[in-house]
Amino acid sequence: MSETQQNGAADPLHDNARLAEIAALGLTAAEVDDVLQRTVEEAATRLNMPTAMVSIVMDEAQWFAAHTGLPAWMAEARGTPVEWSFCANAVRTGEPFVVEDATTHPLVKDIPIVPLDNIRCYAGIPLVTSTGQTLGTLCVIGTEPHAFSEAELDTLRGLAKQAIDRIEERRRK
Repeated sequence: MSETQQNGAADPLHDNARLAEIAALGLTAAEVDDVLQRTVEEAATRLNMPTAMVSIVMDEAQWFAAHTGLPAWMAEARGTPVEWSFCANAVRTGEPFVVEDATTHPLVKDIPIVPLDNIRCYAGIPLVTSTGQTLGTLCVIGTEPHAFSEAELDTLRGLAKQAIDRIEERRRK
């Protein structure tokens, strides 16, 4: 989608206050926060998924502030164009975005990384600050279709809270 979504409303990805919050919190820094790294590792383990990340979604790209299990090229780049971002859907709506089978889901089936990196399932919980800005997601990705249970999503919500709490600590430093 472009800067204006199909319904004519402004695309939240281009919201200046949201982008300023990302910049102010230093979320695209080269170093990986150890707490965020442990959180993504715990998400992958507890949900039995090969990949997890804290993805910060900007207007033109997404940045992986912490990750585990990414394909080598993606781990080295630490991000993708926003057009390839599953996480952008959660940022746009402010709601969890769940994909049982990426090869058939209308919003993501044509994204190049679906066949290239064998992405089949995804669950992402928005990371919303105390100021109400949605920065990105804590998400997990699998290589087989998967119907996420409410218990799994609750686990991911709890870990997303840990991630956003850690991110909010940056504001106090």
